[in-house]
Amino acid sequence: MSESNPAIHPVYAIVSADRFLRSEALSALMEQIHVQGDTISRHDGPSAELADVLDEARTFSLLGGRNIVVAGEADKFITENREALERYCKNPADSGTLIFLCKSMPKNTRLYKIIAGHGQVIVREPLNARAIVGWAADRAKRVYGKRLGRDAAQRLRDHVGDSAGAMDAEIAKLSSYVGQRKEITIDDITTLTGQLREEKSFAVIDAIVGGHAVKALSLWAQVLATDRAAPALAVGGLSYSVRRLLEARIAFGNGVSPAALSHKLFAKPDVVRRRLEGCTPDTLREMQRDLLAVDLAVKTSRTTVEIAIEKFIVKHTSRGRMPRVKAG
Repeated sequence: MSESNPAIHPVYAIVSADRFLRSEALSALMEQIHVQGDTISRHDGPSAELADVLDEARTFSLLGGRNIVVAGEADKFITENREALERYCKNPADSGTLIFLCKSMPKNTRLYKIIAGHGQVIVREPLNARAIVGWAADRAKRVYGKRLGRDAAQRLRDHVGDSAGAMDAEIAKLSSYVGQRKEITIDDITTLTGQLREEKSFAVIDAIVGGHAVKALSLWAQVLATDRAAPALAVGGLSYSVRRLLEARIAFGNGVSPAALSHKLFAKPDVVRRRLEGCTPDTLREMQRDLLAVDLAVKTSRTTVEIAIEKFIVKHTSRGRMPRVKAG
């Protein structure tokens, strides 16, 4: 039976602030430890009762294997039952495997040290901007059998942001979209994932550049109303739009024609000219800095995306329409 396998521990903790990464780590662990005859039960968050969790972990499966007991969203459960869980994890039953899924478990806590000593703590750090590009390429190949080049993965990250769950969802859609084709290209990403969101983001930025606060706020409200993912992706989407507008503004200043830039800015040449004449590189760089500050404030829970972007819009339209600056 599986309990005789020394590679299977009686207790695990999977720790990650990212729900998707916790789920992915749990799936990988199950592939490693689950064998025929094991049974799996799950107790999540507020519904988890200490007696039920420990009783199941102490009982052999009726099918002759182990009881694998998953305590999901377990941060509050651990806090409320810390001493009892410490006692159990010091002397865990051989009959079952208890798995905690939690957002955090500091290394200096007794429970962390006990689980590390009698079982295993699996930590999955949230992916940063650099790491998620490589992660996306690897996941596309490993899970979906598709090649996702680094440039394409970077483009996808520009559209989706740094959420592993959102990235995986887009890769799944793209894999279905390309069908039997083995590679997901930048064009595929632009067509399926990016263009509508880019157009929405550019519409907001265009209104800001034009000094139209009411229009920008209205467009922002439309984004929130029509795209459930928008709050989580808004900062990345707006930052991407500002960056592309800055690149276009610099090119325009160096003599590149509006017609040559129209595809990038999703507008006709005359609209592109108006847009680029209505901003300066310094102003766009200031917008980039402010969006970076917004991103930090949201990630540290000092504000919400919705409120932060509304303040950003008001700030950058309050000066009125920006001075027109001709190319050259």
